[in-house]
Amino acid sequence: MAQVQVSEIPDEGLSLSFQAAPAELELTAPGVRFLEPVSVDMALVKTAKAVRTTGRIRVPVIFECVRCLREFPSSLDIPVSTQFLETPPPWSLGEHPMPSEQAEDYYYRDDVLVLDDLVRQEVLLAVPFSPQCKVECRGLCSQCGQDLNMGNCACAPPPDPRWAVLREHMKGK
Repeated sequence: MAQVQVSEIPDEGLSLSFQAAPAELELTAPGVRFLEPVSVDMALVKTAKAVRTTGRIRVPVIFECVRCLREFPSSLDIPVSTQFLETPPPWSLGEHPMPSEQAEDYYYRDDVLVLDDLVRQEVLLAVPFSPQCKVECRGLCSQCGQDLNMGNCACAPPPDPRWAVLREHMKGK
């Protein structure tokens, strides 16, 4: 667990470099394997009411292509620029609007800044919704399942569903 005492951050700031195991950060996402440690390089600077955090997070990953289901290696290089604020006052039950400028803020408690949540959230938000092995990936045949990147299959192309009503009408004549 990466922790920093806020009171120990010097006026000129503090530079941090560390690595964290994916299991330690509880990194899990469908179609993604995190095999190597997450590398973090950050600078922390205290301001009047916050701790500004800038830096980069890097992690090599293996994605599963959403089209052909093959695994392919990639890496995430995530720029980070956010701030940690002291723990907000307790909220009463119910919904509370959050201003958009506060949506990216993190909080610390008891003078201890824990970086694990920041790293985990930034990595998970950087995972693409539909990872593809290559832009021109042709995927799998919907009838026989052959990888169309390896070659064409012998299946007839499926009929265009836009003509289904006309086909049904022609069968009746």
